[in-house]
Amino acid sequence: MAHSLIALAPLYYLLPVEMPVSPIRRWHLLIAFFIIIMILEAVRLRRGITFLGLRPHEAHSIASFVWAAAGITFALWLMPMDIAVPVLIGMGLVDPLVGELRRTGARPAASISAPLLVYALICVATLLMMTEKDLVTILAVSCFGAFLAVGAERLDLPVIDDDFLMIVVPGSLMSFMWLYAL
Repeated sequence: MAHSLIALAPLYYLLPVEMPVSPIRRWHLLIAFFIIIMILEAVRLRRGITFLGLRPHEAHSIASFVWAAAGITFALWLMPMDIAVPVLIGMGLVDPLVGELRRTGARPAASISAPLLVYALICVATLLMMTEKDLVTILAVSCFGAFLAVGAERLDLPVIDDDFLMIVVPGSLMSFMWLYAL
């Protein structure tokens, strides 16, 4: 459920760039969001606090929600909006799908192909709605992003959480393709 809320992160773009309270700008709120998350995590780690939804291995390490907040901040601040939106929606919906397929013991082919297809469709749909780029470019970026996102989710790195990787890895390379390669 919490992962699905990440799909709402692009609502950030609905905020005015210049907030009604001068001199606050939209990006100030984004950085404040990340700083608050970091402070809460530092307090949690310092005091040894655990709560419902925290995985056992996160009790003494950075929690996945902090990694996700770092990825969200990175995407909204540094990626083109055209790419940040599908990447955040894709991560928010596909990461739980992968976990559910893994939990239910789906066949390896289904546990890879279904997330690839869903992520690619999310990217294609959002890019078609948001841009006027040609279909070939949209399909290429979407398929490339799907492979990178699902691949990043499958990585088992002890230091960096997949919630961060599923945003930053596909988003960075898709941004490069979007802006420079195609």
